[in-house]
Amino acid sequence: MGKPGRRSIMLCRLGIILTLGLALMLFPGFCTDTQAKSSKKKTIRCKIKKKASSSKKISSRSKSRRVASKRAKRRKTRKYSTARASYRRYYSGSICETPPLMKIIPQRDGRFLLEPLSSQKPGKTSSNPFATDRQKLKGNEDDYSLRPHRQSPIYPRWSFRELVLAMAKQYQGAPYALGASLESSRATDCSGFVQYIYHGFQIDLPRSSREQAQVGKTVTQRLEFSRLLPGDLLFFRRGGRHIGHSGIYMGEGKMIHASNHRKGVTISDLDQDYYINTFVVAKRVFEVRHPN
Repeated sequence: MGKPGRRSIMLCRLGIILTLGLALMLFPGFCTDTQAKSSKKKTIRCKIKKKASSSKKISSRSKSRRVASKRAKRRKTRKYSTARASYRRYYSGSICETPPLMKIIPQRDGRFLLEPLSSQKPGKTSSNPFATDRQKLKGNEDDYSLRPHRQSPIYPRWSFRELVLAMAKQYQGAPYALGASLESSRATDCSGFVQYIYHGFQIDLPRSSREQAQVGKTVTQRLEFSRLLPGDLLFFRRGGRHIGHSGIYMGEGKMIHASNHRKGVTISDLDQDYYINTFVVAKRVFEVRHPN
């Protein structure tokens, strides 16, 4: 009974071996396909692992870059804030304050009476720019007259601040030249432009922007548009601590000024980092007082 059982097991094994041999002979690519599939699965798994590791590396790099950029921004803001604070401390002791130079009194007929409030500093001024510039602005001869007992000019039926801005905007596009003034040439620099416009309204300002900043009432030493009025003078640093640029505030966060050789007299938006970080002080050189 034991021997036939062993024979049957042997015969089964031989049958299995023969069938496998016949299968390999008839289908030779069967083993290679299974091996290829297994190798493909292994390569796919390796690629997935590599992608996951690379994505982790990229995400860690991007995170580190973000952190570094945030730190750099914080350092810049701290640097600018400390610099602005030091500049404010420096200028708070070096900027003088005087009363406004001119009092503007609106008249009942819509005109304006100009009365000097303080002794104005003598400077380099033109012979009579008021006569030439008012010819460009006037509508008719009746809009202008003089008070003979005070010799103070009466201006047309406009808002006085609008009149100043209208005068300034007439020279928009004029070329920039360092040391030039509109009283003697077509070109001008920033302080010459401011001086020329206000001298047309009998408000005499010094020639340089650094000297102009010492005249008038201090409005603010921060660029706060809510405290500014059209016609205020704005002063900025250029190339260091000292004041080197000036312009006329127009309202709505804009300024008209003689910018540089490329732009000339232009209107600029003050909501920019350059103007915010270099702003020094705003001065008011005239005040409007309504009669009782």
